[in-house]
Amino acid sequence: MEDGNIGMFINYEHANHVYNVTVERRENEFFITYDNIEYTVTAQEIKPGQLNVNLGDRMIKCMISEGEDRKYVFINGQVFQVKRVELTGRRKTEKKETDLNSPISGTVVSVKTKEGESIQKDDVIMVIEAMKMEYLIRAPYNGLVKKINFKEKDQIEIGKLAAEIERTKED
Repeated sequence: MEDGNIGMFINYEHANHVYNVTVERRENEFFITYDNIEYTVTAQEIKPGQLNVNLGDRMIKCMISEGEDRKYVFINGQVFQVKRVELTGRRKTEKKETDLNSPISGTVVSVKTKEGESIQKDDVIMVIEAMKMEYLIRAPYNGLVKKINFKEKDQIEIGKLAAEIERTKED
């Protein structure tokens, strides 16, 4: 990389897949390379945790919130969990596969399922309101709801165990 340019190689995990990403900063632009394709990105912080990201000719409004070991990115009502993964060694996790943790602090405005119910991947489990926006907490896979830990109007903090879902065989 040329002098004055800042670059790094990062592995991020999202939805149990590790993405290898190269990020290079040149002046006010970021050049992000994934899968041998380079994307030009600029970002403007509106206020802490809120960004306007320009990706080519698209402007994406997003919010970023940090948990203990991962970041939560909110885009158009969807929540993406990303976690930095070390380049070597095995992943360490204390979180059980059945855990569905809250990606944001806020108020539970509705719970869309009950304990004992069968759910499909991407079904909405609950809706959390934060900063006048509603965030849909979706099932990460097909399963059976073992436990719901919050009810409507409860306050929930980021990283708290919202629900436990037992994975079922997928078709």
